[in-house]
Amino acid sequence: MTVHRLRARQEPVEHPWPPQDRLEPLGRGADGAGEPDRRDVPFATTWISPEARRAAQKVFASGWVTTGRETERFEDDFAAYVSAAHAVAVSSCTAGLELAMRALGLPAGTPVLVPALTFCGAAQAILHAGLQPVLVDVDPGTGMPTPATVAAAAAACRRPGAMMVLHYTGAPAPVAELAEAAGLPLARVVEDAAHALGATVGERPVGSVSRATCFSFYATKNLPIGEGGMVTTEDPQLADRIRRARLHGMSADAWRRALPGGSWRYTVDEAGLKANMTDVQAAIGRAQLRHLDHWQERRDALAAQYTAALAAVPGLEPLRSPAPGRHARHLQVVRVTESYGTGRDELVERLAEHGIGTSVHFIPLHHMPYFRRSAIIPAGGLPGADALFPQLLSLPLYPHLPERSVDRVCAHLARHAAASRHPAGLRTLVIGAGEAGRALARDLARTPQYGLEPVGFLDDDPAKLRAGFVGGLPVLGTLEDTGTAVPLHRAEAVIVAIPGLTPTSFRRVARAAEAAGASVRYLPSFIAALRRDVVGDDMRELDVRALIGRAEMHVVSPEAGTVIAGRRVLVTGAGGSIGSELCHQVRAFGPSRLFLLDHDESNLHRLELELHGDALHSDDIVISDIRDRPRIDQIFRQLRPEVVFHAAAHKHLPLLELHPCEGVKTNVRGTENLVRAAAAVGTARFVLISTDKAADPVSVLGATKRLAELIVHHAQQDAPPGTVFAAVRFGNVLGSRGSLLSVVAQQLGAGFPVTVTHPDATRFFMTVEEAVGLVLEAARMARGDEIFVLDMKGPVRIVDLVRGYASSLHVPDVDIRYTGLRPGEKLNETLFSAGEHHTRTAHPRILAATSPDSHPADLAQRLPELYAAADGNDTDEVRRVLTDLLPGFPASPPTSEPQAGLADPYPDDF
Repeated sequence: MTVHRLRARQEPVEHPWPPQDRLEPLGRGADGAGEPDRRDVPFATTWISPEARRAAQKVFASGWVTTGRETERFEDDFAAYVSAAHAVAVSSCTAGLELAMRALGLPAGTPVLVPALTFCGAAQAILHAGLQPVLVDVDPGTGMPTPATVAAAAAACRRPGAMMVLHYTGAPAPVAELAEAAGLPLARVVEDAAHALGATVGERPVGSVSRATCFSFYATKNLPIGEGGMVTTEDPQLADRIRRARLHGMSADAWRRALPGGSWRYTVDEAGLKANMTDVQAAIGRAQLRHLDHWQERRDALAAQYTAALAAVPGLEPLRSPAPGRHARHLQVVRVTESYGTGRDELVERLAEHGIGTSVHFIPLHHMPYFRRSAIIPAGGLPGADALFPQLLSLPLYPHLPERSVDRVCAHLARHAAASRHPAGLRTLVIGAGEAGRALARDLARTPQYGLEPVGFLDDDPAKLRAGFVGGLPVLGTLEDTGTAVPLHRAEAVIVAIPGLTPTSFRRVARAAEAAGASVRYLPSFIAALRRDVVGDDMRELDVRALIGRAEMHVVSPEAGTVIAGRRVLVTGAGGSIGSELCHQVRAFGPSRLFLLDHDESNLHRLELELHGDALHSDDIVISDIRDRPRIDQIFRQLRPEVVFHAAAHKHLPLLELHPCEGVKTNVRGTENLVRAAAAVGTARFVLISTDKAADPVSVLGATKRLAELIVHHAQQDAPPGTVFAAVRFGNVLGSRGSLLSVVAQQLGAGFPVTVTHPDATRFFMTVEEAVGLVLEAARMARGDEIFVLDMKGPVRIVDLVRGYASSLHVPDVDIRYTGLRPGEKLNETLFSAGEHHTRTAHPRILAATSPDSHPADLAQRLPELYAAADGNDTDEVRRVLTDLLPGFPASPPTSEPQAGLADPYPDDF
């Protein structure tokens, strides 16, 4: 059983009922201290009445705190309450079950039927009594056994000696019918009434139906004491046997020996255990018992409120009572069925994020290894319990639970049901709960194809913080709380929706969000759209992720910051679309220095403005061509970077087919220059950004990137201690400079046909955020020589993506012109070469491949030959050497005819 947010109550003695404004606030404490909507709703709490406190004090003052007069009085009071002839106070309900089983006097190893869905302690009680549990399946509609499942279990053990019946959740069980199905008299039935104090079977109170009934007074039960239990029976001999057994098997009145004038003599005629109740517990129980009828009425009212509020929520089904009688309402259990749209476990987490505690009762016994070994399980298994368990959810239900808290729980359940009918997007914090933020959250919630699911606001307005909720979403803190709110609420994206936010404040929020692992969105076009009140229609940038056949994945974890924080980091190709986004995220993790290397000074200048608000940080800008080995060696000697992210590359596939020498110079020689320099200065982490086209390459782009991977592979073999080399493979990155969708948008906007190479061409697509997240996680996970790949589930047909994107732009009948595959282009890409082995990593969405040693051992000797051909601009010789180095790479150069594929303006790149 997993209990979320279980809180002990500590109310002042002077209150006859716990004040409803004492629930602990969620979030910023004093800012929401007077508002009920800011309160946690614990799953369960304990309230000890003022009378019970005084009764306990009286016992303490008497000096007699073990089993004594108060225990006897409690037994008498309780027996009268449940209309039983005898009651024996014990230390717990499970102790009572064991004592009752022992008192039946069954031979060792006798089979005893017990529901598969019950607390583990019930089955342990059978085993401790020397008997063998036989698991009985349950009806998913009630959570309890039926005559048919009892008969099946009885047949599995041939002839049971006894049966334990649980009144699950406090509902009356058909005790007599189940006993008949088992072929047992009621004298061989022990009832587990841990949930059922106050219940009746028909008109008979639970506690007076079978041979023995065991009750619980655990801190969260209907009669809360803290610990303790009671066994009731009509049989005086059974009662006397349990009284002896509960105190080591001594004489039933042996506790009196310590009283003045008592005898030191006692007898032990049978086995026993230490399971007695103390007078302190009994005094509390007697006082609490006076409130029980009132508490039960309150439970009935709250349960009715739940039933009425949740009746209209699809997919939440209450359990039925299998027999007539009064329900004790110990638990408010619902089934979270498939039609709800969200699984039980995810719903538990979502409710917990809103301060609502829940629990699950119970884990089926056969799901636990011990009981799989020690219990008898019917041949057909326990399909009812298996089907029910993933659906079970217990909601808060206790007498002092305010009605407004029930309303809050039901509102969240209804809201999650509505949200679950749409594909889940990235969990998103909205910065700003003003007009802009509310409009943004509203449009995101009703337009799930944007792929962003708002979970709450951050705002500095004290009034909004006190209100707790704005537009149906919680206000989770101020802007200064961004860094803590992201991990606390598992946010994957942060959107700034404060049009007037200063650049300084924006940068502070963005850095905190990125450092916590969230991506940041701030769209000027969206702010402009707000002023025209057409939010949804102007946020097309956010619609991209819905086009790739899967939700965007939140890849980077806050732990990635441990690789970067306080270290000197160098990013090559920093001015590119991938490199610049990588720099933004790296900077948020707090490196001691962040060096931006690129040969394009304009892009570096632009990036400096983005990162710092000015371009005066010249010490961090490095203008260099990675082909220039002496310059690279100089840079590494001077800067001594500890982490290197290598994003610089030529990556336009059709152009590299025409200019393979340039691809070799940058992608191969440039990588080798960097790798050599990194090893020479003891760089700790080096991550190469490669492409899926390196898997069994047929293009110059793929071949040069595959050679770059092999250079990294061989560098790891000779790396100095503490230096790790690894690579990542990207699919086609949506949103990178010159990528497919940006060109498609231009073609559609101009009224031109959209050019696609082939109707069946497929590619693996990923977003910029996913690409950067993969790089950062690779740096964290790398141990050396891995190639990390994002598990993108499957390729997407380019034509389907184009049509989907055109539809999102309200162009339903897009005109597509097929141009034919370009030289070096595959019809279908793969993520791994045929000879590569790949495995799962510790990250659930990242795979790792290792390079087979099937390439020529003289790679280092052959690379100078390749470089010489490239320096001489001899394209035929470059292709010949590439073919020798990479079996399967085509030796034939592209034809000299104009290539139709070059009419496609977008690069098939990463």
